[in-house]
Amino acid sequence: MHHAVNRFLLSLALALVAFPLAAQYVPPVPIGVRGDGTVRKPKAPIPFPAEDESWIRVRSTYFDIVSSADEGKTRGIAEELEKLTAALTQTNPRFSRSPVPTRIFVFEKRKESQPYFDLLVGREKTPVTGLFIRHEGGGTMIIDSERRWKGDRTPLHELVHDLLRHSDLVPPMWFEEGLAEYFSNTLQLPGEVRAGKRIDEHVRLLKGRVPIPLDELFGLTIESAAATTPQFYAQSWAAVHWLMDLDRTRIYDFLADLERGTSVSDALQRNYHRTLKDLDYAIRNSGHDEVVRIPVPPVELKTDAAELTRADILFELGRFLSHISGAETERDRHYQGALQADPNHARTLAATGNFERAAAADPRNPEILLDYAETLMTTAVGSFAQVFEPEPEDEPTFRKARSLVERALTLPAVEEGRARGLLGTTYTVETDLSPGIPHLERANELLPGRVDFALHLYSMYLQTGQRAKADALYERAFARAREKQVIFAAKNALLRSEAQRANALARTGKYDEAAAVVRALATETPDSMARGELERQAEQLEAIGAVNLHIAQYNQAVSLSNTGKTREAIKVLDELLAVAKDQLVIRDATKLRKELLKRAK
Repeated sequence: MHHAVNRFLLSLALALVAFPLAAQYVPPVPIGVRGDGTVRKPKAPIPFPAEDESWIRVRSTYFDIVSSADEGKTRGIAEELEKLTAALTQTNPRFSRSPVPTRIFVFEKRKESQPYFDLLVGREKTPVTGLFIRHEGGGTMIIDSERRWKGDRTPLHELVHDLLRHSDLVPPMWFEEGLAEYFSNTLQLPGEVRAGKRIDEHVRLLKGRVPIPLDELFGLTIESAAATTPQFYAQSWAAVHWLMDLDRTRIYDFLADLERGTSVSDALQRNYHRTLKDLDYAIRNSGHDEVVRIPVPPVELKTDAAELTRADILFELGRFLSHISGAETERDRHYQGALQADPNHARTLAATGNFERAAAADPRNPEILLDYAETLMTTAVGSFAQVFEPEPEDEPTFRKARSLVERALTLPAVEEGRARGLLGTTYTVETDLSPGIPHLERANELLPGRVDFALHLYSMYLQTGQRAKADALYERAFARAREKQVIFAAKNALLRSEAQRANALARTGKYDEAAAVVRALATETPDSMARGELERQAEQLEAIGAVNLHIAQYNQAVSLSNTGKTREAIKVLDELLAVAKDQLVIRDATKLRKELLKRAK
């Protein structure tokens, strides 16, 4: 659970409608917020699922499916998604899995899925059959399976958005939709996935209509009326299909150029030595297959279907609604419905903040214990971990969180990566950080995509003097991170740690060593103002170190004079006056030298 943060990351992916005769489409839209910034709210209460309806849960490696469809249909969706995930994630690093399983709602009745599509798309009676939504803490896919038939491409299309949307980078809409269409039409065979088959309805549409001009196609956004048309999806698919046909090894470099702001014309020339005129011709004349074979290992679902209670499904729907700004009333209504169905429903009690009652109602539920612990740890976990600073008053709550996580780790079915990460993070409030490091190392191994755990581990490495491990982790987790704020947070952790080391050296009189640390920080700081300030502080430390050294020389001269070694004392003072810059040191050394010269005569 992520606390007091009720927002989506504005990364709703496509909503593809797949009808046997005529396809209709809805492009990506921001979740809960219209283009003018107003909150999108349900116009009427969302009906609860029918009381006599059966719901099941099927879990696979990367998906958690909550479904009112039968087990065969539900498992079929899971197997298709797992297989294409295995294929695409080995194709290019631009496809990446979420660190937590993506939740999927499969609605067997259109009347029950319709309100969710209307809410998310912002139109009544929208004919969408699938949506993928990236939100804080993971992603959710909604599938209408009432009209699902063999060959339905909707889940696979949504999956491509899921695998593309694990960073702040957002592909141009035409490219993302085209790529999603391209890989949605795969043939899944034992040991391999075949992509590149033509989509007949797109080909027919392109041959019968005047295409959208390319400059208009490239500029379409969420709010564009033309982006809701089948023509947009057909042309986007045809463009990507042509690029794959030309050289599929270049298409992700082409995408990277587009995401850096390169024009389509320049990206085409750089990666394919083609022009916009070539692209336009290819779109108008698409239609052949260009099959790409991607080997994949067999996919096996690890669990049988589990039947859900009415309280379970109302809780799951309420938890989904909790991510949508503007749907708070519906979230609470679903939670209330779950508690009416089962007053001791532990997951709902936890979701409404009654953690003690929840833990008592289901003491062997590790997820409740971890949610409780995470709530106690506030911003140390989640998207605000990069700005978290422990305070003395955090110690009691973090220690309580630690005991909850330790209990969770003794229970079966605990999510070890999350639990280890939380356990390690509880040590951020302690003077001795070392007990937390092994837990965070294990969490980083199991959940390398959890930036919050990686940041805490990096900071602990730095604070405990394990610079080699810190540098290796930085190179692995942060150096090529797409999110600028993640890179900034890691560099800020280094700055804090090195500043503390410099202060510790200065307190023990090692000013030159402290100055060297600060100068090294300055060379790694890109901001000119910050770099200048660090260089000024390094100069001050060097000056203080020099003054202390000169004072030591002066005191040496005094000691020599007191033991009658006048000439040796004068020699030390001469050496001192040749380099001293501090006026008080120069004054006292000059005065002592004059006195010693008189004595030497």
